[in-house]
Amino acid sequence: MTGAQKNLRLSSHLTPGAIHSAPDIMRKIKKFKIPIYSYDILRKAKKRKIDLFSLGLADQESAKEYISSLAAALEPSTVFDFLASEDELAKPDGPMGGGAGTLGVITLGTVFEEKLKAITDRGLFGLAETAALVFSETGLKVITELINQEVLSEGLDLGTPRHVFACPAPEADEQPTHQTDTAALSACLARLSADKIGVTLNEGSLAPKYSIIFSIPWLAKKKKKPAAGPAAAGK
Repeated sequence: MTGAQKNLRLSSHLTPGAIHSAPDIMRKIKKFKIPIYSYDILRKAKKRKIDLFSLGLADQESAKEYISSLAAALEPSTVFDFLASEDELAKPDGPMGGGAGTLGVITLGTVFEEKLKAITDRGLFGLAETAALVFSETGLKVITELINQEVLSEGLDLGTPRHVFACPAPEADEQPTHQTDTAALSACLARLSADKIGVTLNEGSLAPKYSIIFSIPWLAKKKKKPAAGPAAAGK
């Protein structure tokens, strides 16, 4: 287990019958590692009709080098916590969607934001924002997997992660649930003490710009149906 995994390891001792409450398990980690999937970025760029040839990035190696230069500015950080079902933010119309689970924030950092701000070419900026989307998606998968390892060991399942706020917006049918709800966003950041990783609310949006707020429901495992016995099978 890496140092990052140790820092992220949850310390709860929940059982399916105790999902309504949990000890304080807030976790924070700065500058965690995000795998760089250049292929996914280039595939999305093609889908968005970004002309890599006109940008001088027609060959794959040049494109990968440019993506690596963007990734060098990444300083991903996260803070997340368990919210019980009676928490104010766990109401049906709240960020948690009416149940217990994990609420968290991930940011790609201020240096990355400044890197993208300095890009003046429209095409390159489009490619950079596409990279930001993939970096954010990958970061969420990394954190979700770390949480999931412990949740499974406690006899529970994680539901599907949901975006409460996201920049860039995800390419999915289900868009962020509270993207423009400044009251809800402010409540999430306050609940998580997100300023510990430098994330604040600025004029209705998160700063640093490329940040997400996510929620993941915790679910009791479904009981498996007993296998049919020999007598039942013979009927």
